[in-house]
Amino acid sequence: MKKITILLLAVLIFYVPCMTAYAETPEQKGATISAAVPATHVITFISSGGRIEDVDSAVGGHKEYGRRSEQPFHIIPDDGKEIDKVLYGGEDVTSKVKDGYFTTPPLVADMVFEVIYRDIPVEPVSEPSETPSVHQPSDSPAKTGDTEQAAVLIIAVLLMVFSAALIMKCKNIAN
Repeated sequence: MKKITILLLAVLIFYVPCMTAYAETPEQKGATISAAVPATHVITFISSGGRIEDVDSAVGGHKEYGRRSEQPFHIIPDDGKEIDKVLYGGEDVTSKVKDGYFTTPPLVADMVFEVIYRDIPVEPVSEPSETPSVHQPSDSPAKTGDTEQAAVLIIAVLLMVFSAALIMKCKNIAN
């Protein structure tokens, strides 16, 4: 068994330097990896109920922009609409919209920019009612809560007296 172990170790000792020398031939010092990186990326726009404008003009459909560029967009809802949700690359970025403006992070891939609008809620006009409001005085006497505070105070005093009597009774029993 010792002979086999020594033989395997000898093979490994000679094998590793031979493979290293084989891998470093003068013709080939390393591997070359190449990849084509596009100079531009396309943003596809989806906006029904308003429009999206970039620096130049209103955009629709799709438009090309330079790689790693950050693009500012102005989101303008139609009359009676407001921005409900803004999605960029499938991510909800509504919280990043400030005063109707959104700037993309650096473009590194083709993206989809979608704005979802909702109708602005209309407050119903209410008719004056016959019932008195909170601010109007009424004919019934108002309860101020003073009677409740007095009742709580009386109960607290009675509990203290009862507790003191109980403690004194217990001391008398112990003596």
